Amino acid sequence: MRWLRSLYLAVGAAMGSFFPFLVVILAGRGFDPAQIGIATAAGSVAYTSAVPAWGHVGDVTLGRARALQVGAIGAAAAVCLFALPLPMVVAVVLVVVFNAFQSSMQPLADALALAHVPDRGRDYGRVRLLASLAFAVTSIACGVLYERVGFWATAPVFAAAAAWMCVSVVGLHDRPIPDPGRPRDPGPARGEATERPRARRLLGTAGEAMGLQPRLPVVLFAIGLIQVGVLASFTYLPLRITDLGGGPELVALAAGVSALAEVPGILLAGVVSARIGLRGLFAAGSVVYAACIASWLVIDAPLAIVATRAVTGVAFGGILVASALTIGSLLPPRLQATGQALYQTVAFGLAAIVANLGGGLIYGSVGPWLLFVLTALSALGAAAVGAAVFPVRGAGTAPADGSALGVALSPEHEVPLGM
Repeated sequence: MRWLRSLYLAVGAAMGSFFPFLVVILAGRGFDPAQIGIATAAGSVAYTSAVPAWGHVGDVTLGRARALQVGAIGAAAAVCLFALPLPMVVAVVLVVVFNAFQSSMQPLADALALAHVPDRGRDYGRVRLLASLAFAVTSIACGVLYERVGFWATAPVFAAAAAWMCVSVVGLHDRPIPDPGRPRDPGPARGEATERPRARRLLGTAGEAMGLQPRLPVVLFAIGLIQVGVLASFTYLPLRITDLGGGPELVALAAGVSALAEVPGILLAGVVSARIGLRGLFAAGSVVYAACIASWLVIDAPLAIVATRAVTGVAFGGILVASALTIGSLLPPRLQATGQALYQTVAFGLAAIVANLGGGLIYGSVGPWLLFVLTALSALGAAAVGAAVFPVRGAGTAPADGSALGVALSPEHEVPLGM
């Protein structure tokens, strides 16, 4: 467990040193809101394209620990180059390269955690919250640092966190899972023996996961809806804060407060889901997040906006746990890296494309009010869909052969999650 704790601290530190400041850095280099939207959306396309491949590489080729090391090194190289005073086009290319590599980090860390923790329902949240804590502390500290020395310091800070990640996975080495011809699964899905190889040929392990669990696409759709609101907030709220007179320290404080508040949100998630289920946890978190986004329609004081980020952080902590444990419950152990990669593809890839590209155009042409209205409605839609399709109870994994996945489609017969 100490290696997992170290890994999540390193992942959070890496993200906190760079992500909260990317939009401000781009704006300082002359990007307008629409151009920022294009740049971040291009990075999201790279993320969306790369993360399923990382899941396949982690499950089948290199193993999850080795694949994470490759991704961390590639992301660090991109950040170090991005810190240089380069032309706009080169900066956008580096944003794309960075996202392609960093897309490996969170899903592979989650897959390693779900494979190593003794009790998923109890222990996953306890290690995952360390990433939020490290993100918060690092982003606040880096806000102070960058205010004084400039954004060039992103390079050494991120590189140090990436090296920390590479060392942390040494104690978590796993081998790729061999994939001989598996016997056909028993149970109701009689056509699955022929459908699964076809899906596997077309889309790798991602296609197999989709074919094995028919509920998975709808669950991912609900996650995508809430993440549109989350990511539009993360990308464009810093611009709103700077428009209202805030600087890098307030931008960092907003990100840090949100991440710090994720910690109690994650800790409370187990208690809440035990009472109202994962679907209730996800729906409640989405509704609270929607209410906070709506509040930004009337709040015009930067410090008041920062205060609302404490509430969004608690809500997002519950959403994170509900989403990760739901994915873990729907797929067998051999597809856990793939499942977490699909989750990240939708949550931080496809949703980010919509949020960043659409958000940039709306923010730049109409203003922040329309962006906040649309993203609040998206969060409410996530609550409605999640209440219909997320599991009622908690999160172990599906059987290795997938034989119980047919009955998992019925709310009355959930795959037990061990809570």
